[in-house]
Amino acid sequence: MSVATTYAEALHLSAIDGGAVEDVRRDLGAFAEAMEDNSELGHVLVNPELETRAKKAAVESLTDGAHPLVRNFLQLLLDRGRMGDLAEINAAFAERVASAAGRIDVHALTAIPLDDALRARIVERITQQTGLQVDLTEQVDPSIVGGIVLRVGELVLDASLRQKLDDLRRSLEQAPVDNAVSAA
Repeated sequence: MSVATTYAEALHLSAIDGGAVEDVRRDLGAFAEAMEDNSELGHVLVNPELETRAKKAAVESLTDGAHPLVRNFLQLLLDRGRMGDLAEINAAFAERVASAAGRIDVHALTAIPLDDALRARIVERITQQTGLQVDLTEQVDPSIVGGIVLRVGELVLDASLRQKLDDLRRSLEQAPVDNAVSAA
C-alpha cells in the first residue's frame, strides 16, 4: 500500500465518521487542483527551505471556509512533509469515495473524440467486469495517433497506436541483423 493510499484511507474513514465524505471530496479536490494550477503555490508548499509555520499560515488562510477535516488534514501533511503527495492522495481518496458508492472512475484518452457507440461499449464492458457504475471522463490527445488509453485507478491499458509503434521500434532495435551478403 502506497503512502498516498494510506493517507487517503485514513481521511476517508474520518470523513465517513464525520458524515462529511462529499464535503471532504469537494474541498480536498479543490485545494489539490489549486496547487496543480498554480505552480508557485505548489512550489511554496513543498519547499523544505521554507518554515512549516509560514506554510501552515498560508494553508489556513487559503482554506478558510473549507471543511475542518480538510483544513486539519492539510496541516498534518505539512507537519509530515507530505504536501508533495497531495495530488496522489486526492486521486486515491476520490477512488475510495467512488468505490464506496458503487462507482468507478475511468479515464479514456483518444486521438479523436469517442463516438457514442464506442463510448457505450467501453462503459458496458467495464461495468460487466467490475459490477460498478462507470464514470467516464474523456480526453483527446492527437499525439497518441490512434487507439485508446484507458486508466482505471492505477491500472493503465495502453492500446494506442503510438504505443504500438514504440513497441515495434524497440523490437526492431533489438532484432539481430544478419550481415552475411549472399553471392549472386
